[in-house]
Amino acid sequence: MTHQRSRRIGNRRAWPAVPGFCLLILLGCTPATERQALEGTVALDGAPLAEGSILFLPQPGTKGPTSGGKIAQGRFSISPAGGAFSGVFRVEITAVRNTGRKVMDPRMGNLIDETEQFIPVRYNRESELTAQVSEQGPNQFEFALESK
Repeated sequence: MTHQRSRRIGNRRAWPAVPGFCLLILLGCTPATERQALEGTVALDGAPLAEGSILFLPQPGTKGPTSGGKIAQGRFSISPAGGAFSGVFRVEITAVRNTGRKVMDPRMGNLIDETEQFIPVRYNRESELTAQVSEQGPNQFEFALESK
């Protein structure tokens, strides 16, 4: 009977380690992310775009989701966590600026600065821009936009 009792006690001591061991196995078997970092430059009429936004929209046959980020001093950088899967993407670039006029804010009822989208629609709503994202990387893109 002593032999059985010591085996039971030994098994009880092992139980707390089992969940931790299973977690280690699961973490070790989890595949690395397939999303790719994206970076590059955006120029408008030959000058770096001061600020704006960029979106990478997956095209048919390319795994989503949409990826995007901010453009600052003509550069953008999107980490793998927010990046894109490999494939073909339609790219949309937007930027707004103040018009110098004031307009009534319909929600708050006060005057606010009016803004306008100044990047032509062929680079955003009706974008002609595309990007091929590769698993091998690096995924660096240059977008030279023209205002006219």
